[in-house]
Amino acid sequence: MRFEFFVGLRYLWNTRRTRFLSLITLISVLGIAIGVAALVTVQSIMDGLQNQMKRSILGSKAHALVSTAEGTVSDWAPLVEKLRAVPGVTGVTPMVTTEVILSAREEVLGGIASGVDVATVGSVILLPDQMRTENSDIACLASPANCPDLFKRRGMDPRVAFEEDLLPDRARDLPPVVIGKEMARFFSLRPGDILTVISPTGGGMGPTGPLPLSKNFRVAGTFFTGMYEYDLNYVYMTLTAAQAFFSMNGAVSTVAVKIADLYDIDRLGARIRDAAGPGYTVKTWKEMNKNIFNALKMEKIVMFLILGFIVLVASFNIVATLLMLVLGKTREIAILKTMGADNRAIMTLFVFDGFVLGVVGTLLGLAIGFGACVWLDGMKLGFAQDVYYLTDLPVEMSAGLFGLVALAALLVSFAATLYPSRYAARIRPADGLRYE
Repeated sequence: MRFEFFVGLRYLWNTRRTRFLSLITLISVLGIAIGVAALVTVQSIMDGLQNQMKRSILGSKAHALVSTAEGTVSDWAPLVEKLRAVPGVTGVTPMVTTEVILSAREEVLGGIASGVDVATVGSVILLPDQMRTENSDIACLASPANCPDLFKRRGMDPRVAFEEDLLPDRARDLPPVVIGKEMARFFSLRPGDILTVISPTGGGMGPTGPLPLSKNFRVAGTFFTGMYEYDLNYVYMTLTAAQAFFSMNGAVSTVAVKIADLYDIDRLGARIRDAAGPGYTVKTWKEMNKNIFNALKMEKIVMFLILGFIVLVASFNIVATLLMLVLGKTREIAILKTMGADNRAIMTLFVFDGFVLGVVGTLLGLAIGFGACVWLDGMKLGFAQDVYYLTDLPVEMSAGLFGLVALAALLVSFAATLYPSRYAARIRPADGLRYE
């Protein structure tokens, strides 16, 4: 072992004239450890929250939407086949999407109505799985008569229309819709109840401007996405019902696409554009959710910088420890220089001491952070579950995060050694005479 390392280790744990340095050394190590542990724990929790939000958003939306400048796709069947043939595309479905006004039980709410192809919608969005979460079935959207449990509370045959519900328009059969959990709670609706969908401009133009068009639909089930906005404002109906209600004449608003690797959307988005051909526009999930994902990314960076100050403050403990060590070892340093140690050797000695403090503190902090993440993962939460839908605390650890935090902590620790080591190197052999 080189004498710089040997002497440096002895200096870190002094047991004679400067015993307090042992306590100061321990405090320096704990300061780094606490900062590193807090950084990796909070960042892992934020990764879990953000990834869960991404999964919820992208589970309720397509990865890419193909449409035209006019907002309608008339000849959509050949386009669907072209897109299905693109390597990396796992699902394609036509959709009709428009803003509507929803009304029930004398309450009114703005929302978004989507007409979906029941047979293929599950290949693009998670609607079938989200309905099963609420004990509903996507098959009820296609044919409510196959879901007798929807009407069990009324004790009636599902094939028989509910005359008391159909008095406003005297219709015998109403097209089915599925609504979000929060919308059902807002309107106090259950499967079998009536929901009025109003298209502000669906009735054409009148003497005073656009005329609204309204139609009653029967609630055939509910879904739960985990996102309050979607569960409150989205309503789904069959593609044919939407085309008829919004007077689409067999056209659709867009063709939704799902890809195998959503993080490869830039490359696959270009392939989808090429397959669609001229006249079509493609919007990827990055473009559709640009604001929210940029906000999440910025929030993570800002939190990393804020918590990084904990490590930065802890590094000043290293500076203080090494300065006190230098002042307490002035005579020993003078003796080492008299024996032939040069400035480089003295600097190496104290840089090594600071580096040891940083390494020990960083490793201890990573271990504490890992243990905290394991302990917190899946912890039951009891706040704002009706808004955030977080019953368990999501924690996602990554080797990249731990490595980045460790590298940052070691760099800060190394920087903290520069001034004390240079101060020690300036001590002259004659300076030790003052302590005789």
